[in-house]
Amino acid sequence: MVSAAFFRRCLIALVAAACGALAAEAASEPAPRLPPSRPSLSAVTPRTLTVRKFGATEYVNLADVATELGLKFSWLERRRKAALVGPSSKAEIEADTRDITVNGLRVFLGDPALDSDGRLFVSRVDFERCLTPRLRPGYGVAPRPTPKVIVLDPGHGGRDTGTSANEKVYALDVARRAGKLLEAQGYRVVLTRDEDVFVELKERALVAKASKADLFVSIHFNALPNNNRTSGVEVYTFPPALQHATGWWGTLGKDDPHLEKSEEPVNRFDHWNALLAQQIHRRFVVDLKSFDRGQKLMHLGVLRGLSCPGMLVECGFLTSEVEVRKIATPGHRQKIAEAIAEGVQDYAGLLKG
Repeated sequence: MVSAAFFRRCLIALVAAACGALAAEAASEPAPRLPPSRPSLSAVTPRTLTVRKFGATEYVNLADVATELGLKFSWLERRRKAALVGPSSKAEIEADTRDITVNGLRVFLGDPALDSDGRLFVSRVDFERCLTPRLRPGYGVAPRPTPKVIVLDPGHGGRDTGTSANEKVYALDVARRAGKLLEAQGYRVVLTRDEDVFVELKERALVAKASKADLFVSIHFNALPNNNRTSGVEVYTFPPALQHATGWWGTLGKDDPHLEKSEEPVNRFDHWNALLAQQIHRRFVVDLKSFDRGQKLMHLGVLRGLSCPGMLVECGFLTSEVEVRKIATPGHRQKIAEAIAEGVQDYAGLLKG
């Protein structure tokens, strides 16, 4: 396993001068971004879907989505809730909500599904970047190579303790354990930190780029002040341009200072980000029996600049009376590490076909 200290030395030797120059520019100029338009899957696969606008957002008919993906469409509740079903995939989608179920897992759309004239619609971006990767992985996008280099990112460290003094400790322990498991499977594993040090968010993405990572998993633990009952797993991916973070929808009517009007580097991998998140998400829910708090969207700095597919997992709540007692034991942290490693293996298996 390659340590963060080694990569810090490499980064200093290889990019210190360039970083110094870029740092000066970054103070006055925004980070480079991809072109402002959202690339459609139609650039790869011809589309026959009719796009309809509701407000400023493009939507597509869910029945047409089913046809496009080779799935069966059926109403579970007329004009309210429908299912898309295939040989090994299933989604249940309800009007006027973003909270849906895909392959037995809770997933939040970036835009609410809508009913119009007796038909159910989802946003075009959700069709392309949320539903398609989960219901028909690899469809309409260029294939990815089977991963060989895995970067594990233990959240926080040093002066940044996270949700409590224990989060940075537990995150590092889980990362080390997951790294050993993945190395035993033949992967090269890199940790963004292998000791209790502070690492800037942008530097974590630089570690992934310098190591030529094939995927990136950031490991964290959750907390809710004055709440000792909430527990469970949450997984996060970076939102596509012009989609709000999941948490923003509870503050409707307020401006969203984090809304991105153009693509960030990590958005090039939205299809694979969603697929990776699903595989790790499933392992927590099925193997660890974690309460499913859903796959969500958030404008996370640690993911923004990635040059490979990436996601973040909140492995449990350190404020939960029940959950924190389990997390505090090495045996349970080993099970968390196994869930992460198995999720990576599942993702790699799907890429092999």
